[in-house]
Amino acid sequence: MDILAKPQNDDDPVFRVALRQSEIRYRRLFEAAHDGVLILDCVSRKITDANPFMSQLLGYRHEELLGKELWEIGLLKDEQASQAAFRELQNNGHVRYEDLPLESKSGEKREVEVVANRYDEDGTQVVQCNVRDITERKKIEDALRSSEERFRTLFELGPSAVYACDARGVIRDFNQRATELWGRTPARGDDSERFCGSMKMFRPDGSFMPHDQCPMAEVVSGELAEVNDEEVVVERPDGSRVTAVVNIRPLKNEHGEVTGAINCAYDITERKQVEEHQRFLMGELAHRGGNLLAVIQSIVSRSLAGTKPLAEERNTLIRRLQALARSQSALMSKGFQGAPLAEIVRLEFEAFTDRVTAKGPDVMLNSRAAQTFALLLHELATNATKYGALSLPDKGEVDIHWSIDGEAEEARFKFQWQERDGPPVVVPARKGFGSLLLDRLASQDFGAQPTIAFAPGGLSYSIDASLPTMTAGSERTNLLRSTDYART
Repeated sequence: MDILAKPQNDDDPVFRVALRQSEIRYRRLFEAAHDGVLILDCVSRKITDANPFMSQLLGYRHEELLGKELWEIGLLKDEQASQAAFRELQNNGHVRYEDLPLESKSGEKREVEVVANRYDEDGTQVVQCNVRDITERKKIEDALRSSEERFRTLFELGPSAVYACDARGVIRDFNQRATELWGRTPARGDDSERFCGSMKMFRPDGSFMPHDQCPMAEVVSGELAEVNDEEVVVERPDGSRVTAVVNIRPLKNEHGEVTGAINCAYDITERKQVEEHQRFLMGELAHRGGNLLAVIQSIVSRSLAGTKPLAEERNTLIRRLQALARSQSALMSKGFQGAPLAEIVRLEFEAFTDRVTAKGPDVMLNSRAAQTFALLLHELATNATKYGALSLPDKGEVDIHWSIDGEAEEARFKFQWQERDGPPVVVPARKGFGSLLLDRLASQDFGAQPTIAFAPGGLSYSIDASLPTMTAGSERTNLLRSTDYART
């Protein structure tokens, strides 16, 4: 029965029963509510009624709450705050506090949400305050906020590029590492930015990979359940390319439907370069090992082919092999890509630093030129030590000078060896293996005929060759071959 549908007589038994039932329902709601309810007198601002939950929340007995103002039970800061709240109620008819600190009788700290409404009760203005305990909700919100902060910190500081797409593949979030990998910063939520923030993508074999065919697209579409350690090549706006390993996991809702995916990728370009360099070195070592043995065989056979005593020939052989070893040491220090000419000279003349002057610009000889040059210098040094400027104990000097004339493909490499203040120069009666090195091998490897002059003032040796023929380049150069030492 709707007791408000039409005016009723207070003496009407039916009306009194309906009214009583309504009051009982209200009281049950009032008593059983899991929110605190306070009824206050609008004039005195004092509590006239409170439900059990309010006593439970504050730790006051019902009779202790009656007659108190809100600030006296810790709901508002002080009496001044209470007066301000009631003024707002008088003006607006309601007031709301989203987050109020509350201290119970025992000193327990709680967080509450308060909604107060003013209404008329039989001509008297009363205020009803609904107080909701949001302490646990605030704890959950704080924990969630802390978790999100930790995730965001990890997201930004992690060493990997991380980005997320929604179910349509639109990029929704990414970290700084992702922008570094892509070489650009895409717009979050832009429908044109889908599946990956890179300009272009390629497969490891170099074939073009459209964005809608990339691993992220396959996971978002459900074609793949996940992606583990798959390599992709990303092209940046400047045209440079990097190789990345991607790991992708789908995001799903409570129904198991894919709502997006997260891609965690890391740049392995440097690792790939190291692996490629290692493969190059292994191939180079295998190549050099075979050729070097052939060179040694030829040096041995030619060094021991003369008529000199075996002990003398053995010493000569050892010194030539040591010169060859020095060239390999210089090459190894540069990853077999080449060797600095100055380093080859230094290694050969460490024992004659006060009598040998060497000057010239930085020149990186390729592997074959470096090896040949080391042998040439050794033969010149050996000749100077036995017969030339370095054979005398207290005088005699050697000047070594090299220079570069011209530029690019026209550049010339000029080398000059000049002895002075040594014993009288004698033209050799026969040509041995050393002469073969100084003449024929230099001509073959440098593409230029050297000039040897047995002048009275001291032996001189010069080379005028094409610089590109001798310097280190991107292509691997061959070593000396055993056929270069063949008899004529």
